[in-house]
Amino acid sequence: METLKKLFSFTMGEIYVPPKIYKLKHKLIHISDTPIVIHKNIINLSKKLFPDFIIHTGDVVDDLKLEYKPYFENRYKKIAENFLNTLSLYVKNKIILVPGNHDKLDIIKFKNDKFVIKNEGENLLIGSIDFCLAHKIENLSKKGDFFLYGHDSIWVEDTNYLNGLNFINIIDLENKDVLKLPYPLGTNLSRLNRLKIGF
Repeated sequence: METLKKLFSFTMGEIYVPPKIYKLKHKLIHISDTPIVIHKNIINLSKKLFPDFIIHTGDVVDDLKLEYKPYFENRYKKIAENFLNTLSLYVKNKIILVPGNHDKLDIIKFKNDKFVIKNEGENLLIGSIDFCLAHKIENLSKKGDFFLYGHDSIWVEDTNYLNGLNFINIIDLENKDVLKLPYPLGTNLSRLNRLKIGF
């Protein structure tokens, strides 16, 4: 039954949350490379889970491709501000941001003190868990408990390397379990600016 619910949510453009995630006392959400089309989904997920922390490993408005299209800077600013400031209402502690190649976080006006910006390769200690953060996998430091990154779909066999582009990673901060939630159908097409609607 759970498999059907998961498939239905995916095809309907929603994020399926297994019931066991709601039982986690302290959790972290890791995301990366978020196109505009899934901003509402991420906000709704945070409303449901109210995580302790959210870590975004870059490209907050991925489909604008700001690195190649700097003329979208004003649009990026407006969309990123709305997304991040709304998201901050549904996190207990902090939102940690690692700038990606399509980000310009210095132009964003944050409405509260829930934001921390980390450079690629920096580590972050949450409780006793050492998180290494980067947008690109090659910029990760070599030590840590979890290695969080995004940018492209590189997959590493080591289960402590978590790509926020491939999955929404939910980390149980008490026992270090990881649950991977699929992004809604169409997310990758939106990242590549190939989403077409209509006949």
